[in-house]
Amino acid sequence: MNEQPNASWMFVRRMGMRVHLSPVTTDFFPSGLYVKAGQAIGIQVAILPKPYHALAQMFDAAEPVSLEAIRNVIHDELGMWPEEIFVEFDPNPIGSASIAQVHRARLHTGEQVAVKVQRPDIRKHAKWDLLAFRILMRIYENVFDLPLTFASQYISDQIELETHFDHERENTERIRNHVLTETPKHLKGGVAYVPAIHSSLCTPRLLVMEYIEGAVRMTDVDALEKRLGLDVNEVMNSVCEVFAAQVFKWGFVNADPHPSNVLIRRHPSNPKKHQVVLIDHGLSIPLPPAFRYQYLTLWKSLFTNDTEQLKAVCKAWGVDLGEDGFGAQMMGSAVLLQGWSGPGGRKRRGASQSREMRGAHGGRHGTNREDVNGSEKELTQEERMKRDLEIQRKMKETVKRFLQNYELIPKELIFLGRSMRIIQANNQALGSPVDRISILARGASDSLYEMTIRQPSLIAASSRLSPNGVAPAHQLVGQPSLIRRYLNANVDWVAFRLAIAGMDVAFGRRGLFWGWLWLQRLWWRVTTRLGLLPSRQGRGEEKVGSAEGDFMQQQVMDMAKEYGVEIKESVFYG
Repeated sequence: MNEQPNASWMFVRRMGMRVHLSPVTTDFFPSGLYVKAGQAIGIQVAILPKPYHALAQMFDAAEPVSLEAIRNVIHDELGMWPEEIFVEFDPNPIGSASIAQVHRARLHTGEQVAVKVQRPDIRKHAKWDLLAFRILMRIYENVFDLPLTFASQYISDQIELETHFDHERENTERIRNHVLTETPKHLKGGVAYVPAIHSSLCTPRLLVMEYIEGAVRMTDVDALEKRLGLDVNEVMNSVCEVFAAQVFKWGFVNADPHPSNVLIRRHPSNPKKHQVVLIDHGLSIPLPPAFRYQYLTLWKSLFTNDTEQLKAVCKAWGVDLGEDGFGAQMMGSAVLLQGWSGPGGRKRRGASQSREMRGAHGGRHGTNREDVNGSEKELTQEERMKRDLEIQRKMKETVKRFLQNYELIPKELIFLGRSMRIIQANNQALGSPVDRISILARGASDSLYEMTIRQPSLIAASSRLSPNGVAPAHQLVGQPSLIRRYLNANVDWVAFRLAIAGMDVAFGRRGLFWGWLWLQRLWWRVTTRLGLLPSRQGRGEEKVGSAEGDFMQQQVMDMAKEYGVEIKESVFYG
């Protein structure tokens, strides 16, 4: 177990160094799901060797299909040539992606439309590509001694559905209806928008939809600020709020929200404001109400430090967190994509950065480490290595324990986790201008409130979330009265919101911790200038406030390195 993964991943890394930038060339990735794989890899550049970082360019970088091939697909689907259907049809594509190519056109009504045409033979290629994916997962399962194939068929099925545009049309109409009729109050006024579909011109290989003029990718900072004159902070705040609504309120989430699928334009009714335009809904995952209630309960338990409720939710999913608290820490950190340490303090950026401040400013950085309980302890190099190896062993055992009952694990978590990671990466690409976790948590608290009041059957069914199968008093099987549901919903909402507010006050962007950090840094600079302290140049001054170094995070990074994967500290931000 210790040698095989390391050797296998080192082979992958050596191959990466050998091919260097060739994966982004169109000769290596001719079309289809190979580009989709490149996009999936590209969004995760923080955990890959440098040669793979260029894959981030692949969001719209597929080789264009010839105009003749595009014309033939349209004729095969509608029985007419483009010039018979449209007054104008731009022969040059405005985008060429993994599965389809998009052209601009104008209908006889004068309306500008985007015509999404499927690549010829993509379904045939997809069949073999996905078979190769399942075989690869089987190999990885044997190499890493982890059950990785339990969801491979589910993943294949969802990706294969992307090649059926009638499925994407239905998804687009569903999310458009949510945006137009079920908008949360903070998204009122058309903050979000989904282009209209022209269903009469749509087929399983062809989509015709409203063309969005003047929109740019959400991570194009120059275009957002200079061309559109928009505030990046406000834009990212709205993107996170829209995503929170998809996950927590609507229960229908785009599992591929990379920058080219989240566009920003000036609001048509108020050019000083922005509008978030959501496109490409082929890979959208429905979240059943029962699962969504469990997931909301999980978020609440993480913020209120209710480890018993956390364990109960995970138990319903077949995930054994154990009794030592280590599994709960790993689960919390995996859900939030930030350090979480349960009761006794959630180790978010603030606490971990204060340790780095001490190390950079005269502390015993490099020779001491806070232990799991937060106390300083002198350790020799041999003791540190021994302790780190023990923690890594424990983490591997915990992961294997998580997957013991893999048949019970909701497969929605796979694509939901992917979406969360991509939204985090989008925030990072803009310099992490907003507190993603707090925005999502506020959305979760509001949705949990609504579900508690409006769907009492879910509350009744939630008895299995409680330890030993016994429900809390307000979650007993049966239909609680409206007054009781209202009171319980308000108590839970207040507790949830107070926990969020407490973290914002302590560690928010203008929180107490950052004020203390600024004063300490200012004091260090002044005393250094006055000669009262020796200069620490080259010993980490610029790193202060930029890296999250809590103990759990460091162990994740160390364990990944053992498998040949270098994780940047920035992957834990955003």
